[in-house]
Order: sequence, then C-alpha cells, then structure tokens
Amino acid sequence: MNSFPMQLDINDTLSHTQIPINNSTNENIQEKWKFLHSIDAMCQSDEASITRVVSDEQLNSLLVQPFEKPILWRNFAHHYPLHGIPSSISEFLKELRQVDVEFLEAYNYTEEDTNSELCLDDIVYHFEAPPGTRPPLNFLDIRNQILSRVPIHVNKVDLLRLALRQQAGSAGKSKPLKVRLDYADHEFFLLSSRYSISPLHVDTAGQLTYIIGISGCKTWFLPRKLTTKTYETLATFGSSTPETHSDGWVKIDIMPGDLLIMPPGCPHAVFTPEHSLTFGGNFYTLAHLGSSLRVLALQAKFNFVFSNEPITEQHYLNFRAMLEGCKNRMNLQQMASIASSGIEWGITDQHQTRKDVSNISWSGQDFSELQEMLRLLIWDIQTEGYAKFD
Repeated sequence: MNSFPMQLDINDTLSHTQIPINNSTNENIQEKWKFLHSIDAMCQSDEASITRVVSDEQLNSLLVQPFEKPILWRNFAHHYPLHGIPSSISEFLKELRQVDVEFLEAYNYTEEDTNSELCLDDIVYHFEAPPGTRPPLNFLDIRNQILSRVPIHVNKVDLLRLALRQQAGSAGKSKPLKVRLDYADHEFFLLSSRYSISPLHVDTAGQLTYIIGISGCKTWFLPRKLTTKTYETLATFGSSTPETHSDGWVKIDIMPGDLLIMPPGCPHAVFTPEHSLTFGGNFYTLAHLGSSLRVLALQAKFNFVFSNEPITEQHYLNFRAMLEGCKNRMNLQQMASIASSGIEWGITDQHQTRKDVSNISWSGQDFSELQEMLRLLIWDIQTEGYAKFD
C-alpha cells in the first residue's frame, strides 16, 4: 500500500520549484535551458489558471463537460490509494525485473541522438549514483504491466473504453468478451532523473491525459489560457517560441499522491527538479470529442512540430469506433462540437454532398483513406445535427 503525506491546505502554492542556472557550453543544452527559463519567467501563480477539486462530485461533474483548465486534485491518492503500485523508484525497478523487462528507452536531451536503450542494471545504477554525477534521463511511456490503476472517475467517462467494449459484443462462456487492452487501457509510468526536461509538446491524437505523482517531484508548465488558438499557435510556430503564448504560463509541482488532468491539445513542458516516478494514462470523453478531432487534424497536418509521437492507424480506427458508438446518444451541443471540427479537416460550406467531402485530400498525408473515413463520419453527424435543429 502506498502511504502518501496528507496535504490538507488546498490553497497551497502551486509550485516551489526554482529553475537553476545551467553553465553548460553545449549549444543544444543551452537552448533547452534558455527555453525553460523563458517560460518560467512568464509564469504566474494565480489560481485562475487551473481548476482545483477536492471531492468525487466535483471531478465527476467536470469530466462530463468540456473543460479548458487543467484539473488538479492535491493528495488524490490519499482517497484512492494506488494499491499494488510500487511507491519508490527502487521498488518500481524491482517490479520491472519481475515481469522480465530487460531494457527501457531513455530520452536524453543533452545528446544529439536523444533516444537510446538502457538495460535495467544500468538504470538501477543510474538512480543509485550521487545527484549530479549522471546525465538527466527521461524514461517515458513505460507501459504499465504491473496492475491497472485507472482512476474510477476516468473509467466512468472513457469513451474509447466504452466504444471498444461495445464493439466486442456480448459475453458468456460460449462467447467470452474480448477486451482490447492495447488501446482502451493505455496506462504508463514516467521515470525521470534529476534535471531532465521534456520540451513543449501536445500529447498525441487529441487525448486527455491524467498524471498521478508517486515519488519525487515533477513540475508541469502549462499555458494560463487554453483555447483553440493556443494549440493552433503551437502547431504553426513550433515549441521553441514561448513568447507567442502571450497570456503567460503557470507551473504546477506534482508531488506524491497528486492528480493532474489535462484537456486535449494542452501544450506542456515538464522539468524534473529531483528523481521522480509518476503514473498516468490517456483517455477520451464524449464532451471533448470535437476538441480531440480538431487536435488530431492539426497533428496530421503539422506532425512532429506539434507532437513528439506519431499518429498511427489505430488512432484513426479508435476515432471511428468512438464516433460510431456514440452517434445515437449525443446531444445537440456535442454534435455541434464534432461538426465544427470539420473545418480543421477541410470541410466547408462549399462541400454540399458526401461525394464532395470524400474528394477532400491533403497532399503528402499518411492514412488518406482513414482521414476520408473520419471526414464522412463528421459530415454525417453534422447533417444529422442540422436535421434535429430544424
């Protein structure tokens, strides 16, 4: 059982992290730290940038509606302990060995070739070494093979999870329920050593993301105001221009037991002031499906300028499953949000028929047939919404 410290004061300071000076002469390292100091200087500590929650009722209510501000629940794991999840880095590495994990991919921003594989023995040695004697390494998106711990509040609203279970059909001894765990239950660990940095990015394919602190501290940098313009700016100008986000930034320390939930398309950079281990996952909601489709379209057009992960065929298939699974239970507001996402997919009032929509194409795009499929689904929902409104 994890034992997390109580944090009773919900008005605590969002972040105590001070970004140190880095004296490296390496240009690549200097660039990353210059960017970090730039957004840190633009940070404001006001509570208007986030939504605090302290109860099930608050969180459940927020997750069934479109929200723009990141959600923070301090000491979430005191109410919902992560039973069975290792509570320290050393315990976590022992667990990985028990499930026969031999290597992890390390991201090292100080190297030109930033990604490499390290064996588990070297990783253990890395975290046992004195602070400052080893390079800052990020082990990202470590697939959870230990025990599922999706927060119950997320489970209730996870649209992809529901859609894939509906696709699987009935269950029984003669026809067991086949659950597609690979894509409906995406849980991961983030293992990071002191002073590691994740540059500004958006999580792939329009997903919402939740993060729970387990050990140490990680500091999230987030825009103070998140609108469609925010992620359009990132897609257009890339991650190296913090000044384009003129509304400023906020930073939040994720400590053991804290829960952070980010809406789709929320740009974020992450700094690790001390060795840390966090747990998280991705999901979709019906309330945010229109936003998720807009973010997916931007990523399809701008690729790695926008996100540090590629869109896969399965992402498009997931959206098909969600759109087909929820089309009969959407309200007009949700239908309007999905219909409005069609603009990002190239659908305008000049496209009057399904044939017109099927002829839309982007040059140089992967998965063009799957993109056409999504456009037609969006068009059908838009047409049905017009009919209901009339």
